[in-house]
Amino acid sequence: MEQLLLDNGPVPTFIQPEATHSATTRGAAWLGAAHFVVDAVCVSAVLRASPQSNSLISSAFALVLGYDLLAFAGQVPFGWLIDRLGLRRGAALAGLVLSTAALSAASDAGTSVVLLAGLGNALFHVGAGAMVLAGSKGRATPAGIFVAPGALGLGLGLALGRRPAAVPLWPWYVALAGAFVVVLLVSLPKNEPAEDKAAFQLDRGRGEVVVVLFLLWLSVAVRSLVGTVGCDGCPRGVLLLAAVPAAGFAGKLAGGFLADRFGWINLAMVALLASAPLLAFSGGDLYLALPGLVIFQMTMPVTLAATFRLMPDRPGFGFGVLCLALVAGTLPAYFPGGWRPQGVSVLLLVLASAAALYLALRRVLPSAATQATPFSPQASTSPPLTL
Repeated sequence: MEQLLLDNGPVPTFIQPEATHSATTRGAAWLGAAHFVVDAVCVSAVLRASPQSNSLISSAFALVLGYDLLAFAGQVPFGWLIDRLGLRRGAALAGLVLSTAALSAASDAGTSVVLLAGLGNALFHVGAGAMVLAGSKGRATPAGIFVAPGALGLGLGLALGRRPAAVPLWPWYVALAGAFVVVLLVSLPKNEPAEDKAAFQLDRGRGEVVVVLFLLWLSVAVRSLVGTVGCDGCPRGVLLLAAVPAAGFAGKLAGGFLADRFGWINLAMVALLASAPLLAFSGGDLYLALPGLVIFQMTMPVTLAATFRLMPDRPGFGFGVLCLALVAGTLPAYFPGGWRPQGVSVLLLVLASAAALYLALRRVLPSAATQATPFSPQASTSPPLTL
């Protein structure tokens, strides 16, 4: 990883094109809608291609796991290439094409569907995510607007993928075509001024960048594990299937706005510390666990925006690293005989996530009193550090 970061230096001009693509906050909202479509289509396609018989449950698990690894872990190498070649919009469009191909594949073509859906999902996420981060001016709000709809798309894809015969495909083709148009219209081809990036590029050594990035990665991985097991004791049913994605959507969307308004460290610490007892000791009470999940998810936009501030020349790679943390965090819970912590273990994990995020943000965010920014001559873009 140290070799990839290269001391956060600029991408060589002989590789990086003159203009790269970014998106405004309004563009992030449209890309968020496309994000919803891609996640719903890919998950639904993989479940349609999975064996339906209970006797083949291990095969279905292998397909879903393979998809998750491609869709999330694949974002790291794709993100690195996209940053090197300046192909943010091209990657997002290629992801939509591959997602459409996955939807069109035969329902018994399991391996092909997993490859198409996994690669398509990874390319779209890292391409569109890089555009959003590059146009965010270091704020957390655009990241929250973009990532939040994915939770709803995942929930809808899970619901529809389990009833393949009852769901027509043509509405998804229309939605994918609309997403293709959205990516073309909202991506802004423009140079990113050096002074914009200089607002975030502090004098950090390569080792410090690696350490801070690992702390952010660790915080997200722990959050992913806790979010996976947070409703283990809750009664299963339609309410739970609908409420968990809605909680993820609400938390991520609100988190970006609140972090920029009240300060990243303030929001992150309050959210994690307030959610810890709710998730650890809900005892299967859905009305305690769900508020805990909403508050818990508020830190995702902060970690994404912090990664961009840490590596402003590598928004795609930074986005991919945190998505790798998402899938890595779920693995201990999903493998047979895996670890699904409860009670005090969850409380300690959330506290560890809070500590890692606090240490990372203290290094990412300079003092508000000393920060000067080209984006707003009247106010710093750096959130206040006070608790």
